Amino acid sequence: MKTSMKKLSVLLLGMALLSGVAFAENVSEADKKWLTVVEKMVSEGKKEVSTSSEVRVTLVKNWAVEKGLAAEVTKTEQGFKVSFSKGLAKN
Repeated sequence: MKTSMKKLSVLLLGMALLSGVAFAENVSEADKKWLTVVEKMVSEGKKEVSTSSEVRVTLVKNWAVEKGLAAEVTKTEQGFKVSFSKGLAKN
């Protein structure tokens, strides 16, 4: 069972990284700057960010996986709320 879980984890991580690389080519400079701000906010202890952009949601979810964070996305009236936590990364 442990071996199959490890294989599954490696496969999922590989798929997430490949989708991140493919997605990164379509990211605007504004989205890259936004992600830089999010990185700083999370490093300072903030656990939630909001955005109205689905592109940014995908971008921040991929970033969270790379950092070993779980990113839970909630749809709001204004857009999306992304909550971060340590632990098993969900994409």
